Amino acid sequence: MSIFLGLLSLIVSILLPVLILFFTGFEALHFSIFFIIPIGALLIGYICGYGYYKGLFKSNVFITGRHYFIGFILSLICIFGIEYTSYMFTCINPQTMEIVYTLDGDHVSNYYSEDYGQLDFFTYKKYMIENTPISFSYKARSIGDISNPTVGWVFAIIDTLGIIIGCLLAGKSQKNHPYCHTCKLYKKEKEILNFSKGDGLAFFEELESYSSQDTNDLSINTLLSPFTLDESLEKEEHFLCTLIYCNSCKKASLKFELYEFNSKNKLEINTDFNYLIDVNYDEIKSFISSTAIA
Repeated sequence: MSIFLGLLSLIVSILLPVLILFFTGFEALHFSIFFIIPIGALLIGYICGYGYYKGLFKSNVFITGRHYFIGFILSLICIFGIEYTSYMFTCINPQTMEIVYTLDGDHVSNYYSEDYGQLDFFTYKKYMIENTPISFSYKARSIGDISNPTVGWVFAIIDTLGIIIGCLLAGKSQKNHPYCHTCKLYKKEKEILNFSKGDGLAFFEELESYSSQDTNDLSINTLLSPFTLDESLEKEEHFLCTLIYCNSCKKASLKFELYEFNSKNKLEINTDFNYLIDVNYDEIKSFISSTAIA
């Protein structure tokens, strides 16, 4: 599955920016924000690696360094595929001597540059990197162009790194899923409830009591039953509880994340808060069934 999905996403990552260039003239690969963050390349790289790593996840293959190396190779193929495919329909308008993208024009390989020679693929790319003006804009207003060989190569390297990093980030996003090394399966995850930040102290005191008890006087069902997955709480500071479990070895745990307002008054996960606790599998499955959460 990983091979099929990997090839599919690789093809999409090559064709998408090429088609955008062909129909609009916009080079999505080179789009960046804050002047140096290659958002276009990162997105294309992510698309490139997504299918391969998603296939590994679906096949329950634990992602290791070997798979990241394969992702690196895919990203290089993606870069070459985009550049070469774009070159294949790069033509010159003989009247204006401007570059146009068409399937039946005067191909750029028919032209010769005094400084670069015959414009084959590698010569043409070198010429474009060193001579294409790089435009900078702020709030949709142009603030100037720079045409310099060194600057051109710097931005070409940034775009290349953007695709590589984007591809590897696709793998990272899949590897973040909990994995059961005993059963060699990715564990299932389900958000089951949330509660306000103000209720956290009392809740976690009871949860600690549950985890430390030697008897079954306090069940996890009793502790969780007052709460549901309340959408209205998503707009205020709250705790989110996610059930993580493996159906094969019958092990389960609860992961709690804290959402707080940041300095810009936007909710985000507090990365300093990390709470994971093992719970009784049979009890938690009973809780899920009784609350109709599948």
